[in-house]
Amino acid sequence: MELTGLVSQLRVGSGGRHPQHTTPTRRAVVRVRSVIAKKFGIFDHIEDIPGTPTSQLFKDRLTLIKMADEAGFAGYHLAEHHGSELCMAPGQELFIAAASQVTEQIRLGPMVKLLPMHHPIRIIEDMCVLDNLTGARLEFGVGRGAVPIEHYWFSQDWWESRDRFTDVLGIVERALATGEISSENSRFYDFPTMPMSTKPLQDRIPFWYPGSPLTAGRHGMSLMWPGKINEAAYEQYLAAWQDHKDEDLRFDGPGSEPRVGYSMLLAIAPTEDEARDIARRGIEGLVRRTHNAHRFDHLKLNEQECYDAQGALRAIHANMEPAIEIGSGTPAHIVDRVGALLDDGMADYVCFMFPTGDMTFEESRQTLELLISDVIPQLEPSPAGDLTPR
Repeated sequence: MELTGLVSQLRVGSGGRHPQHTTPTRRAVVRVRSVIAKKFGIFDHIEDIPGTPTSQLFKDRLTLIKMADEAGFAGYHLAEHHGSELCMAPGQELFIAAASQVTEQIRLGPMVKLLPMHHPIRIIEDMCVLDNLTGARLEFGVGRGAVPIEHYWFSQDWWESRDRFTDVLGIVERALATGEISSENSRFYDFPTMPMSTKPLQDRIPFWYPGSPLTAGRHGMSLMWPGKINEAAYEQYLAAWQDHKDEDLRFDGPGSEPRVGYSMLLAIAPTEDEARDIARRGIEGLVRRTHNAHRFDHLKLNEQECYDAQGALRAIHANMEPAIEIGSGTPAHIVDRVGALLDDGMADYVCFMFPTGDMTFEESRQTLELLISDVIPQLEPSPAGDLTPR
């Protein structure tokens, strides 16, 4: 995560003091480019909330998604995990299908679908059904899967997951391009060519890849980045996009441009102390559940391999304090921080992470309500393109 640099920028802007000890006045305007306006989404795991029945958890989440849709949010993205409380809706397609029936405009999809763990025919058919159910609102994030035991539960080999990812990605791309699902040139699958009877509604489904500028750029996918991207990674993404522009395994279309989105923990409350408490419980719960997702890795990996597989978890833990500092505060603080996050123009989309960890539904709803009423209006230009004081 590129969070430490942003924290330093915010501290400099506050005369070197920690934001909690300042009382910022409400900024009339944040100078962000007009393309940024209303480019907000939600990234979600649907973690278990202690004391909340799973059925109620799903109902509450649909309520939040409907609120975000009515407020004009751009997207909702759902993670995939299995066998732990990190993700209570591991079959993403089912929950996204439900969300599509209570929303009208917000785009929906996995972030990410773990390609090595699933048969490509199932991935493609479910994708096409979802694009029709959502009314051409599907966005499709893809990934390899960071928890080794999850691969073995699906009778796959963790050590083959990189090759399987590329293999399945190729089958998906060719199917969307030709209308036929073929295992030709596949290392891992061998089945007769099958007609894709259900076609997607969109001419081109937008694809996302998180965390790797090279992979996202090489395959013509949008890049989701944890926090503010550094210039080196951004340039690497642009270079990979252009260098592989004429290759076959691409998901961009005519006129497509590289696109970067940021993910950001968010907790908004009337006081910064309250917001920080919510954010801390959120990130600590996320870390606890992510660690718990790895608890069976030892059944298939040795001690060193288990340690190596938890690199992403250690990165989350190392960036806990910067994430809390940036992503929690009063509405006025969040206006400043989101503006600082976007002021370089390298990203045009921010995916807020809430609910997360041990945040309650009420705390998440408060965050969303304050985001809608007190933050987003300060980040939007006027219809004429000018930035108008509130």
